[in-house]
Amino acid sequence: MTIRILDARGQLVRTLQGTKQAGLNRVWWDLRTELSKEIRLRTSPAYAPEIRVGPEGWRPLPEGGRLSVLVPPGTYTVELTVGGQKFTQPLVVRKDPHSTGTEADIQAQVQMLLDIRKDLETVADMVNTLESVRSQLLTLSGLLRDDPAAAPARNAAEQLEKKLADLEDHLIQRKLTGRGQDGVRWPAKLVSKLTYLAGGVASADFPPTTQQREVHAQFKQQIATYQRQLNELLSRDLSALNALLRERGIQNIIIRTP
Repeated sequence: MTIRILDARGQLVRTLQGTKQAGLNRVWWDLRTELSKEIRLRTSPAYAPEIRVGPEGWRPLPEGGRLSVLVPPGTYTVELTVGGQKFTQPLVVRKDPHSTGTEADIQAQVQMLLDIRKDLETVADMVNTLESVRSQLLTLSGLLRDDPAAAPARNAAEQLEKKLADLEDHLIQRKLTGRGQDGVRWPAKLVSKLTYLAGGVASADFPPTTQQREVHAQFKQQIATYQRQLNELLSRDLSALNALLRERGIQNIIIRTP
């Protein structure tokens, strides 16, 4: 049994799977959108090589980096699909009567939260691309370590991996292991800053402050800068490395499209 929640424009808000309890199918919606895209790390934390990826080939980001937005008041549609049949039912979400914020305030708040969520997904795509390419480069460097004839290719791979890791250091805190108190030992990076900003914006039913909007604008500028840097590294440095690898009959590094 699958249930989809649609907003007034017919856009998908959330997909829910029913669970059977005491012979009844039950579904619980927390009035939130889907979580933003997951960041999957394919390399070990900086300075902690003993922490490896799981059997799936990746490990979760210790700091989370995902955002789900509480939907604003309005009319939604619950769409149930079961046994090949589809049923729909309207659902009204009302504003908390104890809240002093207006519905217009909430709409402004949600609009910014959805924008931050979009930015988080952009950064997630960047990190996932960086992790995919870096893991291949690290494997390649290890395979070529004992081959003197492959020294130029190995050196180029190591130099590119260093550039990509330096860029990734702006996006996530690569030293985090998810153990102990390493979260308070190392400074927050862009993903943590975006989720922290979202937490502040979502803390009450009021529109974002001027300061929150200014900080968000700064983050957007940083994202654009890092995206340009990544595109340049992939189009210039990675392309040059792949040409070098082809000359020596070595498989290319693959960029996986998010």
